[in-house]
Amino acid sequence: MRRLILAVLLSSLAGVVQTQERITLTAPETAPSNLTYRVTDIHMHEDDPATASLDEGSITVGLVGVEREIAAVCVYSGASSPTGTFLITALNKANLSSAYAGNATTGTLKQRIFHRLVIMNEAPAVCSRSLAGTLTGTVP
Repeated sequence: MRRLILAVLLSSLAGVVQTQERITLTAPETAPSNLTYRVTDIHMHEDDPATASLDEGSITVGLVGVEREIAAVCVYSGASSPTGTFLITALNKANLSSAYAGNATTGTLKQRIFHRLVIMNEAPAVCSRSLAGTLTGTVP
């Protein structure tokens, strides 16, 4: 009985994981060989207005490969273009309930992140790797 319950739970969880928003690469990476990535965490650090000469705002996005659990870290900082502070300000004012990007069906924070990394091709600069591909999946 326990095995049957565990099997049902695992099959339900597998369905949720498959439908999550993700990046599907046009061509799989050679090392590590991943075809899709998903977001694991997002950290935002606001700029300190007391240090006007420095831009300390940053957004760090953690990704993990779906086929091979290899992590990728993308960082928007004061040195990136756009800067982390610019994006934090834009996200603070954004209406995330409306559709975003040409192929988006729902408005989510993850869609905006993926759009910037893939469609706007910012991944090579902030992730140190290309993430050319398409955006797929829905909000679970």
